[in-house]
Amino acid sequence: MVPSHTLNVSPPFPSGGEPIARALPPSIPALVTGASSGLGAEFARRLAARGHDVTIVARRVDRLEAVKAEILASHPVTVDVVPADLATQTGRKAIASLLRQRSPWILVNNAGFATRGALADLDAARERSEVEVNVLTVQQLTAAVLPGLIAAGTGGIINLASTSSFQPIPYMATYAATKAFVLSFTEAIAEEVRGSGVRVMALCPGPVRTEFDSIAGTQDHMRLAAPMIMDPDRCVSVALKAFDRGSTVCVPGILNATMAQGPRVTPRFLMRRITGTVLGQRR
Repeated sequence: MVPSHTLNVSPPFPSGGEPIARALPPSIPALVTGASSGLGAEFARRLAARGHDVTIVARRVDRLEAVKAEILASHPVTVDVVPADLATQTGRKAIASLLRQRSPWILVNNAGFATRGALADLDAARERSEVEVNVLTVQQLTAAVLPGLIAAGTGGIINLASTSSFQPIPYMATYAATKAFVLSFTEAIAEEVRGSGVRVMALCPGPVRTEFDSIAGTQDHMRLAAPMIMDPDRCVSVALKAFDRGSTVCVPGILNATMAQGPRVTPRFLMRRITGTVLGQRR
């Protein structure tokens, strides 16, 4: 079995130079987007197990209700279901307004999806939705919650990036670019709040056993990446431990962490050629 590993791209000392090494108190509620399945649902479960009240957000109300029932059967917390389509400005504004109503929070910006194919062949509206969910949602919800966190001197944000954040990926050009934004944005915000008591972390998982690959059409790529695939519970467990330590960037899994370093030492033209060859084979 490949051991899990957390890559700390920057030192885990966001509070004036001292390591945190502790979980946030359960009195702080959590809001998780994309919580109807996969990593979002697992974050909701794990945070509830820690004693946090959770607000779960997604489009599929029936799936959210199922997650709520599962959590309430095991944990004495409050679970609020909030349906919202984060591909729309209306949906994003509704969740941003909710975040501003109280503070502090633990915000998990998990909602997101990928598309696969040559950009010229893909549906333009779907590509735009991908940017709206993966980028605008992260930026707008982070901006909405951050002032309250700073005022409270506690709370935190976990933004879902990806190992794709570290390099351009032909045939998944929009997805990789959106995740590069999430990583850069999150690292910058983490530095801005250093010393405030607020935690901000980018989670950069590699392949995880969720609905992601079937929606993105990357099942063949997942088969090639079999040694790096993680289960959602393991990925979230590693992520929360890194968050407890005050890490800024977490790459779960030693193979994923090693691959994330590849673009630092490999010429960019070669990385483009390699990933383009692998992901373009299905054309």
